[in-house]
Amino acid sequence: MTTVPLFFGFYVYSGEDCTSAFKGKGKVGPLKKLEKNPKFHTAFRQLGDDWDVKLRVVKQLEEFTCLMYNYSREKSVDVVREKLLRKMVGDNEKLASKCKVDLACQSALMPHIQRVNHRVALYKRAHEGILERPKPYDQGQGWMKNADGVLEPVWCLKPILPVSLIDLLADGGCGEEDDEEDEEEDEEVDFDAFAKSDDEF
Repeated sequence: MTTVPLFFGFYVYSGEDCTSAFKGKGKVGPLKKLEKNPKFHTAFRQLGDDWDVKLRVVKQLEEFTCLMYNYSREKSVDVVREKLLRKMVGDNEKLASKCKVDLACQSALMPHIQRVNHRVALYKRAHEGILERPKPYDQGQGWMKNADGVLEPVWCLKPILPVSLIDLLADGGCGEEDDEEDEEEDEEVDFDAFAKSDDEF
C-alpha cells in the first residue's frame, strides 16, 4: 500500500470531486486547526487503510468536525448542532426554513466519512494493477443506487432534526442571522509545503 500524506486525507474530507465540502469552512481554517492539534493526525492518516472505516477514526473525525466549528470541548456534532440552532433562534425560540445552520448531523456525517474513506482507499491502492474492492453502493461505502440505477450519495441515515428540537419548529424567522463566511475560505493553501513537512506535524 502506498504512503498517502496526512494532508491528503484532510483534503478529501474537506471536499473534493466526489466528496461534499463543509459550507463556509473552506480548507485553510480547518487545516490550521489540524496542524495545531496533533491528536487528530493519526485518524486522517488511517483513512482508507481498510474499506470499512474504523470506529475510532469516525469518532476522531467527528471530534475534529466539532473543532472546525469552534467547539473544541465537544465530541458530538449533534450536540454542537443543537447549540448552534438554539443560539440562532434567540429570543424567538422558533426555527424556520430560512434559518441557516450548515453543520451536518451525525447521521449525515457518517456516510460522508464512509465516502471519504472509500475515496482515500482507492488512492492508497492506485498502484495496484488488479484491485479487489467493494462497489461504491455496497453497505458502508457512502453511496447508493437510485430507482434508475444511478449512483448518488447517501445523504442521511436518520431524520436530520434532533427530536429535542422539534419544539423549535415554526413558520417564522430566526432570532439571529449570521451571513458572515470564514474570511480564511478564499486563501490559498500550499499543499506541497504541507506534504514536505508532514513528518513534522
